[in-house]
Amino acid sequence: MDPSDDVLRSWEQFREAASLLYREIERALTANHDLTIPDLHILHRISTDPRRCTRMGALAETLVLAPSRVSWQVGHLEDRGLVCKVRSRDDRRIVMVTLTPKGHEHLQPALRTYATLVRRYYLDPLTRDQMIALGDSARRVSDALKLRETLPGPQMPEDLGLRRVLQGGS
Repeated sequence: MDPSDDVLRSWEQFREAASLLYREIERALTANHDLTIPDLHILHRISTDPRRCTRMGALAETLVLAPSRVSWQVGHLEDRGLVCKVRSRDDRRIVMVTLTPKGHEHLQPALRTYATLVRRYYLDPLTRDQMIALGDSARRVSDALKLRETLPGPQMPEDLGLRRVLQGGS
């Protein structure tokens, strides 16, 4: 058996599981709360800020979304009265996003649904050890990709020393 078969099989299993999980959660959030997963993540991120106010750029960074995507999504949420955009008093170039009372009300039941579905479809099928291993694997992949973002130009993993990172070395 070609080792690349294992790589492709592993990738396809991950991709399929992630797509099915995303679809199931998205379907339930949309049907029950008229929110998408990105909507929920934006509202939740704003709600966890101590000031209940977040810079648009910080939302894009934190949620690992393109600034244009965040801008579109926030515009959609603003049209529905769930958030409000305001210019920073300190720097007029900065756009801040705040959660409205309606947005806060809308968020709480959606978060309960989201947590229930994540537990049901993502965590419950796994043993505790599998859950920990999956979390550790996801962290390793994230760490390797974050390292990649700091380097110029296209690189292959072996050029970056990512193999050591992924295998747990330093």
